[in-house]
Amino acid sequence: LSSFSTDDTGAAREMMDYLYGCGHREIGVLGGNLSIDQISYRRLKGVYQSAREHQISFDTQRQYEPCRYSMADGYEAACRLLKREPELTAVFALGDVIALGAVRAMRDLGLRVPEDVSVAGYDGIISSQYSVPRLTTIRQDTEQMADRGVRTLLQNIHYELPPVHETVSWELIRQESV
Repeated sequence: LSSFSTDDTGAAREMMDYLYGCGHREIGVLGGNLSIDQISYRRLKGVYQSAREHQISFDTQRQYEPCRYSMADGYEAACRLLKREPELTAVFALGDVIALGAVRAMRDLGLRVPEDVSVAGYDGIISSQYSVPRLTTIRQDTEQMADRGVRTLLQNIHYELPPVHETVSWELIRQESV
């Protein structure tokens, strides 16, 4: 089968590099799980790569909190992570819906975003542009993924073609949450 996806490792690494560039050294990560077949695993690889490049340790036991991709789970995971690691200055959520839940949790814990804790997400969902504050995120080119997928499907209906595997671009959207 053909596939079209973002380089999740490279995009997560770029987000972490951006957070380090903004002065953050104690960064937590929310979302997904450590299973090798999950998208979160590829995104976490980018986190580890960036930490190594910046010669900063990333302790999964302390700085990572798994959760499902939902606002409610992002809220709960952020509460657990920040209670365990109150010195975190930034949180990178592996999905925007997780990040939006985390922002609410921080507010309920008496923290301000980004003054006390910066928050970044991944996906570039439309609601990230309307949240308060607007969410810094990795936006995947979902239109390009859909376009390439439909074109490939239609071609394969008429012709017997080998599967294609393409990487689609992403963009770091710098907004108000960092």
